Amino acid sequence: MSDVVSPLLQWLNANPQWAGFVTFLISASESVAIIGTIVPGSITMTAIGALAGAGVIPLWETLFWAILGAVIGDGISYWMGHYFKDKLRVAWPFRTNPGLLEKGEAFVHKHGVMSVFIGRFVGPVRAIVPLVAGMLGMKPMQFTVANITSAIGWAPVYMFPGILLGAASLELPPDIAMHVMLVLLLITLFIILCLWLVYKMLRLISQQTENMLVRFWNVLKKSRYFYIATVLLKHHDPKQHHGQLTLIFYFILTTFVLASLLTYVKWVGPAYIPINDILFHLFRGIRNNTLDHIMLAFTFLGQRQVILSVVFVLMIWFIVKKRPRAAFHTLALGVFPIAGISLIKHFMQIPRPWGILQSPQGFSMPSGHAVLAATIYMGIAFMIATPLPKKQRWLIYTPAAIISFLVGISRVYLGAHWFTDVLAAWLLSAALLILIILSFHRQYEKPIPLLGISAVCFLTLSISYSWFYYQHFTPFKINFTQLDWPTTTIDLNTWWTKDEAIPESRVSLFGFPSQNINIQWAGNLNKIKNTLLKKGWALPPPRNWVSTLHRISDVRSSQYLPLVSPQYLDKQPSLILVKQIGTAKKLFVLRLWESSRIFQPSHTPLWVGTIGMIPRSYSWLFRKRHDGELESKDMITSSSGWEWKLVTVTLSTNKHKKTIQKIILIKPITLS
Repeated sequence: MSDVVSPLLQWLNANPQWAGFVTFLISASESVAIIGTIVPGSITMTAIGALAGAGVIPLWETLFWAILGAVIGDGISYWMGHYFKDKLRVAWPFRTNPGLLEKGEAFVHKHGVMSVFIGRFVGPVRAIVPLVAGMLGMKPMQFTVANITSAIGWAPVYMFPGILLGAASLELPPDIAMHVMLVLLLITLFIILCLWLVYKMLRLISQQTENMLVRFWNVLKKSRYFYIATVLLKHHDPKQHHGQLTLIFYFILTTFVLASLLTYVKWVGPAYIPINDILFHLFRGIRNNTLDHIMLAFTFLGQRQVILSVVFVLMIWFIVKKRPRAAFHTLALGVFPIAGISLIKHFMQIPRPWGILQSPQGFSMPSGHAVLAATIYMGIAFMIATPLPKKQRWLIYTPAAIISFLVGISRVYLGAHWFTDVLAAWLLSAALLILIILSFHRQYEKPIPLLGISAVCFLTLSISYSWFYYQHFTPFKINFTQLDWPTTTIDLNTWWTKDEAIPESRVSLFGFPSQNINIQWAGNLNKIKNTLLKKGWALPPPRNWVSTLHRISDVRSSQYLPLVSPQYLDKQPSLILVKQIGTAKKLFVLRLWESSRIFQPSHTPLWVGTIGMIPRSYSWLFRKRHDGELESKDMITSSSGWEWKLVTVTLSTNKHKKTIQKIILIKPITLS
């Protein structure tokens, strides 16, 4: 294979002006039936992506020609099948290999129009599916839409590994660039494998549960005492009665889990639940201005004024269309969540998380935004998707589920709710949706016009969201982005002489004690920085995508710091400095954080931090301990204007273990 690809790449490297034409030919050829099984399209497209990533050929122009070639190639196959129909069965090579068409037909029958989209990414049937789609009479417009959308996704996906490798080769040595690619590929494959296993497990559980409930429904129908249950759970389609039983089973299960969660949170307290503490510290630690804006935009999608406007307008639309049952169930999508939220908040009375300057009013559990978003978006998706074939419903449910998820996560990120608040909201929403769907299915409802309901929902949501965003974004930004770190005052003499105000350790990004504090410095941060710079310390290289790739691939280099910055009080370090020491080229790193402690009466801030050696091979996943000797004069040198001393304290790491920790205390000589 390399005998074909390598000369082509060398020729393109020397003649980049032909890159678009060659990309078009390869992309089109590998999409044409029969020819596509011969042309090494996948490998060649990845190799062309490497040239584009390295800047040898233009990136966007190459992507355009790749997409166009894929569209033309599949189009040729489709029209061949559309024109020749069953004559292809007696033509070469299908006359001697009928299994090729049989596999393609089975694939198209199974996935319908989506077979064109899915088939482009599945090697064995990629070039056959368009041909079979034409043979079986798929409508040209349906094929064209699926063809173009799949091509737009296919070209970047196949070229991305090469683009990344080419871009990395500009900044990294060739062996390191390949190592980076292998690591990223392994991570991607591992994630895909995990998702596939979860999908298979859920599918197996669903099938077993479905079979069990079908048998149980038949038992209920024959029972003298429980026959009434089959009347209450009837479906307008007699073949779907057991589906109602499946829903009521999930309702009971969801309600039980919700009640258990509420009891547990009330008994333990939200702040003492590990998942709440972990996510609270994680989101608080990764906050930045860009993410704040994004999460505020997501949280507005669950704002009561925004989402209830959609419910109201949709209900009016159903009334105008003389669809009273649809209007009633739409109203239920808005009324039931509000009632459930008010009831649970009244009985639970869970306080909101601390940490933002002005928290929302009211109790925390459950999250009203998450309940409204999940119930209304998923409920409307149910109404839109019901008339569609089952294989196409995921196209409606997936965006609604993503929006519901993002609204919930945004509430945790912004510090308005604990994670258990959002989890309870999703469970409550699921229970309410099941009740509404059970009621909706009891009587036949003629299909709701897909275009009409989609247009009403989209236009109403766009108008209400835009209005609310324009009116309230600024005050919401002020309230939710000003984090609150309470400041405490300490006595200088107590800190310097008695060692009583020393924090033991910093807390990791997930809220766990992770590293002992071993340096405390009182004074102005700029003066501290200038003092250390004069003594040979230096600022580390800026963090960018190159340093990130170095850390992911565990490059044996002492100039790159770990991928994730350590934190203290959920804050990034205020100062990071590094210093090479000795002939062994040991790299020491100093990090200082704002401690939220101020000395009285001088109002001098106290900075706490860590100082230690970074090994030359510093993996992003594993780390060797190199604490270094704190008393080494090479690390913190005595300087004019500063007074320092080394103290020893005993720390309790757990009930049965104590450790001895050395800590450097530094203060200005003039401070007393």
